Amino acid sequence: MLRGIDGSGLYLKTKYLVFPVLLVLLSAFLVIGYVNQTEQSQRKDTIKERVIEAANLIEDKGEAAFSEFRQEGTKWFRDDTYVFVWMTDGIRVVYPPDPSGEGQNMSMLLDVTGKAIGRLFIEIALSDEGEGWIDYSWPKPEETEPSSKHTYIKGVTVDEQTFLVGSGVYLDTSANVMKPLQYFSITMETVVAATGLFIAVRKKRIFGYGIFLTFLIYVVYDLVNLLQLEVSEFTLYPVFFVATLSIVWATLLIYMEK
Repeated sequence: MLRGIDGSGLYLKTKYLVFPVLLVLLSAFLVIGYVNQTEQSQRKDTIKERVIEAANLIEDKGEAAFSEFRQEGTKWFRDDTYVFVWMTDGIRVVYPPDPSGEGQNMSMLLDVTGKAIGRLFIEIALSDEGEGWIDYSWPKPEETEPSSKHTYIKGVTVDEQTFLVGSGVYLDTSANVMKPLQYFSITMETVVAATGLFIAVRKKRIFGYGIFLTFLIYVVYDLVNLLQLEVSEFTLYPVFFVATLSIVWATLLIYMEK
């Protein structure tokens, strides 16, 4: 028989050291990923709220609101974050970083990959929902390399004239830092999940199913983050609750074994 699977010293080391260390390590990666996702979600929420507030201001003041959007150092225009306004024929009427660019037709605007973001901005503003997110590649100010930018667009109609209001945020800085950790975490989680399934099926130890389920959930979660898929927190909370119960159950079974 294989030593370490039937109560030998190697098994005791696995029981009392390896699994707890793996759980702590991989849980740390999971927490880092969750914090990163939460931070990005909060930044996007701030942008969305700002665009909606700007659209409401245009509804109240009409074009008189445009001058407020150009004032640097305000909530509308700070650093590389600003509110811009187009008419739905593509004419740009507010562009705080470079007011000389106002009056240009932006309907044919493309990002660095050739994505027709000008047309998509307009389509979002004129859609039934009248608002929404669009992501694309765009260089940061004074940079030439493209970065991942997420922009929220909302249509607003004043005196029979429809404008689109938008603002964006660069999210790739933290994402670039996190990617190597995500790849490593997914690899390790897959190995642990496979090990858990092996222990459950081949070695007939029930705790293996708990390990498998928990780390399978971790793998799916990290893949969702890596692919930048939108998942509701109302979905995440019960899933993580199941993962937590599963690993607690598995850990209790491990330590109860003789």
